Amino acid sequence: MRKWQFVLAGASLGLLVLSGCTAQLTPADRDLLNQALDSGQMATQQAAKAQAAAGMASDAAARAEDAAVRAESAAAAADKSAAMASASADAAAASAAKAAKAFEMGQMK
Repeated sequence: MRKWQFVLAGASLGLLVLSGCTAQLTPADRDLLNQALDSGQMATQQAAKAQAAAGMASDAAARAEDAAVRAESAAAAADKSAAMASASADAAAASAAKAAKAFEMGQMK
C-alpha cells in the first residue's frame, strides 16, 4: 500500500510540474526571464574573459620568474668573473713583483 502512495504522490507531483511548465507567462514575467537569461549569458562571457585574463597573468608571472632566474644566474656569473679577474690581477701583480725583483737582482750583478 505504501508503494502505491509514493507512486500516486510522484504522479501528482509530475502533473503539477507539467501543468506549471505549460502555463503562459505574462509579458512582464517573460521580460524578466529574458533579462535573467541574458544576464546569465553575459556572466558566462565575463567569466570566460576573466579566465583568459587569469591565464595571461599566469603566463606573464611564469615569464617574469624565468627572467628572475636568468638574472640571478647572470649575477652569479658576473660575481664569478669578478673573482677570476681579481685573482688574475693578483697573479699579474705577483708576476710583476717577481719580474721587478729579478730585474733588481740582474742589476746587482
